[in-house]
Amino acid sequence: MSEEFSVVNVNVLGRDYPVKCTPVEAEALKKVEKELGQQLNQYRLKYVQLDKQDCLSMALIETRMEEMPSKENELINECISTIDHLESMLAPFIS
Repeated sequence: MSEEFSVVNVNVLGRDYPVKCTPVEAEALKKVEKELGQQLNQYRLKYVQLDKQDCLSMALIETRMEEMPSKENELINECISTIDHLESMLAPFIS
């Protein structure tokens, strides 16, 4: 069964960006749009000397920095899982 796709316009700093997505992704996109808008407004109020591009760049950097630890943890957990699997496969030959 194939999923239905639609196009959702995501507004960032007054510009619309069409994004092709599923209905579930559309809900998440609207949430992201709202949170990003709030984050950018905070930057624009706090750093009035910055233009829109600077605020957008700062938001991108902050978001990526927040994601770094979780991606590292995912990789560590994946490695541990692989090692556990290999140990269980080798256990009958070692004991």
